[in-house]
Amino acid sequence: MVETDLKDRIWRHADRVEVGEIPFGTEIPGFTLVRCREETRIEPTLYKPLACVVLQGAKESFLGEAPVRFSAGQTLIVSLDIPTVSRIVGASPDAPYIAMALELDLSMMRSLAAELSDTGPGSEHLLQEQSVAIAAGDTDPNLLDAMERLFNLIGRPSDQRVLLPLILREIHFRLLSAGHGAMLRRLMLRDSHVSRIARAVSKIRSDIAAPIRIAELSQLAGMSPSSFHEHFKSVTAKTPLQFQKDIRLQEARSRLIGGAGSVTEIAFTVGYESPTQFSREYARKFGVSPRADRQGAS
Repeated sequence: MVETDLKDRIWRHADRVEVGEIPFGTEIPGFTLVRCREETRIEPTLYKPLACVVLQGAKESFLGEAPVRFSAGQTLIVSLDIPTVSRIVGASPDAPYIAMALELDLSMMRSLAAELSDTGPGSEHLLQEQSVAIAAGDTDPNLLDAMERLFNLIGRPSDQRVLLPLILREIHFRLLSAGHGAMLRRLMLRDSHVSRIARAVSKIRSDIAAPIRIAELSQLAGMSPSSFHEHFKSVTAKTPLQFQKDIRLQEARSRLIGGAGSVTEIAFTVGYESPTQFSREYARKFGVSPRADRQGAS
């Protein structure tokens, strides 16, 4: 199913833009390519809602303690902003890990949800499906074809103006229709537990410096505090406090590496009252102190 020609063209494109072993963006917003010629250690990662189509090699992400492995011929779907850890587990100089990733437009998903009602599972079935924010499954040939056409738009601005909206819409439809796209379908149901938890996640993400108020979050989700805790952890594999801590630390690392202020300033910006506590938790999370991390990136 996976076309060797597409893998070769991504390899040549990576050479042309002179990238290393990290994901690299394209002029198509939210469309990222990966070519990594070596396995990697476990690294903290902050996923946005996305789909990652693997053409060669394998990668592993974790939802809590549970590994989610996805390899050639499979697609990873992430439905929510979610802090996790991941690593490339199948790559070599001769057979690198090659993948295409696209950030998802949830507004577009919602506009397509009604059209899916005639082709996907009914609401009653969806409300009983397992709630997980990350899932992997076999890549639909139609999805692979659409992703290849998206790749073909790179460097063709005239084609992008006409074809890009159509291809993006098709890709989102294919993902909603996918066997392992249940979480996306549940997210489109306003009263599902997933959509309610998504509102709480959005609230935490929008103001990471604010203290967690379970009463406010559970009210936003339309749940009792105990029910909110249960469903939040079933979706994210973390408690709200753990989730916020990971989000804060990931955001702090991004700002540190980008040079956006001193360590102390960034600690306060993401919600820490004690720079000492921030440095201690940062080192525990990333294996290096904030200052050393910044120096290593410069």
